[in-house]
Amino acid sequence: MINIITIVLFFIYLWGLGFTATYLVKKPEHFWERQFLNLGIGLGIFPILAILLNFLHIPLDWKIFLLLSMAFPVYRIARLIQKKTKPNFSALLKFTKSDLAILTVLAIVLASLYMYTSGAFNYPYLEDEDPWGHAVGAKYVSVEKNAYDPVLEGGNKIDPALSYIDPYPPAYDILMGIMHQTSPDLNWTLKFFNALLISLGFLFFYLFAKGFIDNRNKALLATIIFALIPAYLSHFIWAHSLVITIFFPLLYALQQIKEDKKWMYIALIITASVWVSQNIEQPLKLSTMVLLYLIVVSIINRKFFTQGFIALGGGIALSFLWWGVMIYKYTLGGFIDYFGSNVVNEEGASVLVAGKEFAASSGGLINHLTSILKTLTNPGGSASRAYTFSDFFFAQANNQINNPIGIGIVASLVVLFAVGYILWKHKSALVEEKNTWLCVSLLWLVFTFWGVNGMTFPVSVAKGAFRVWMLLAIPVALIATEGVYSAAALAKKFKIPAIAIFSLLIVGMVLTSGYQKYQLNTAVWPTSGAFSGGHPAEPFEYGLWFRSIPANTPVFLYTPRDKVVIGFGGYSCDWCQDLKDFRANILHTDAKQLHSFLKREGYQYLIINPRMDAKYLAGPFGEDETESLLPQRYNEIINSGSLFTPVYQKENLFLVFKVN
Repeated sequence: MINIITIVLFFIYLWGLGFTATYLVKKPEHFWERQFLNLGIGLGIFPILAILLNFLHIPLDWKIFLLLSMAFPVYRIARLIQKKTKPNFSALLKFTKSDLAILTVLAIVLASLYMYTSGAFNYPYLEDEDPWGHAVGAKYVSVEKNAYDPVLEGGNKIDPALSYIDPYPPAYDILMGIMHQTSPDLNWTLKFFNALLISLGFLFFYLFAKGFIDNRNKALLATIIFALIPAYLSHFIWAHSLVITIFFPLLYALQQIKEDKKWMYIALIITASVWVSQNIEQPLKLSTMVLLYLIVVSIINRKFFTQGFIALGGGIALSFLWWGVMIYKYTLGGFIDYFGSNVVNEEGASVLVAGKEFAASSGGLINHLTSILKTLTNPGGSASRAYTFSDFFFAQANNQINNPIGIGIVASLVVLFAVGYILWKHKSALVEEKNTWLCVSLLWLVFTFWGVNGMTFPVSVAKGAFRVWMLLAIPVALIATEGVYSAAALAKKFKIPAIAIFSLLIVGMVLTSGYQKYQLNTAVWPTSGAFSGGHPAEPFEYGLWFRSIPANTPVFLYTPRDKVVIGFGGYSCDWCQDLKDFRANILHTDAKQLHSFLKREGYQYLIINPRMDAKYLAGPFGEDETESLLPQRYNEIINSGSLFTPVYQKENLFLVFKVN
């Protein structure tokens, strides 16, 4: 069920924070642009605000966020009422070209939201491992109102159940957890608000592009192209949906510094938010793009962009409200061990730059720094591979779900034409102030294209080549826009109407990029994890059963995969020490002991699944012991009489028992 109250609260949080932060800075004259800017800035402030509250051990409660977001706006409204100031609605009644552009962008946002939610709600489960992990993190924040791992036995060990709470920066899970506090169905909350975040990104991209290009029409076209590119975010549920979306308000704030230096403080805050919204990998790439922007602006203006560099450096420093605590909590060695990764040295051997191995490695400081650099630019991981010509030119509907690849035939050709035309037409004029956006866009294109091809080129410039595709879409949209306008200008010389060129190229991009993106994002996606290797109908059947019980009903899965229960909208305390202790000996626990524990902990249902249970219990107990004891425990549960009552059975899949 759609939770209207939570949707309204979401926009109130963002608008209130944005209104408060931008009250004393120069803002757009257009009424609706100011309101939408408030949303973008508010979203950019939310992550670091949440981290600050968590650092101060203030509960992460939706009422506190509502109070902080609306305190100043309510004060201002009260002052206006006290002064008997009458609101001026006349400006709202005038329809301008800016209104038309904004309406078009809003149509893109709504179309995107429809596409993403249609796909997300096309099946009852979550996809892959990341969304299930984020479900546990959001549930933890919602219930515990805290984003630090609970202290486990044996000291400050990293809890594998909370894979997106510390030391991983938890801003995304905090946001989803706050939404879940007023929206009971976690499954719906994750799917809807993840899709909403991505869709709002197109609105914030337009606001940034409008100032960046200094041309409303080009900004609108860039937004249309951006929304069509398959490589820019699917509806996959993960922290990238937040970190990339707030990148655009950050860019907006940076470029506004030239109009009002107070924007520096907002840019600094949003930079900090970027660094606490996703693992180090993506913030590092985004900060590199910001650095390229700052360098170009400094060179073109022949003046060091002091405020911009302060915003970047200060924001990274402010993010140590999180990273500093994590280093202190887990020690530097443990921190490096967690975030370390496999890199390849000059001899081709695999080197683990982590913990004690890092500290003890020989070769001096230069070798250490080289190893760190290799770690930070290691292109491997996830679905990274060496990409070919066809990967760029031919967008596919059958694609990677967590980060699609591909640009599309027409968009790729337009970008190639644009790059050549820009370099031929502008030449040295590229470093003139009016062409700043072109110069920056070209550098972003080089950086992101190089990053995507990190496993093809001899030297890599970005970690995780696969995850650079979404960033490549940004300069592609900007450069393609100039390409379309340049093609139209050339066509005029041959007496071909510009509208014909615009229509031809946009329709071409819709057919060779947008259509494939729509197909991917509205298809039925698979899931994995607990269901991997099982019957295709299994996750659907689980979803049907969980929909038959109230949201947040406590359900115990005999398999140690409580994230499945949480992801489907049920409840299980995956992070609780008593549950971990009980599971550690579950095969040696009879039906009476099992019932006693479940009753004491408030569980209402028990689910057994022969395939899933055997698979995941074989790890801690061994295959022989699992094969020997599991059937015995099943028989005890089934024949327990008044302890457990079977209430649902899906043949060859799973059985559900009521805990009496």
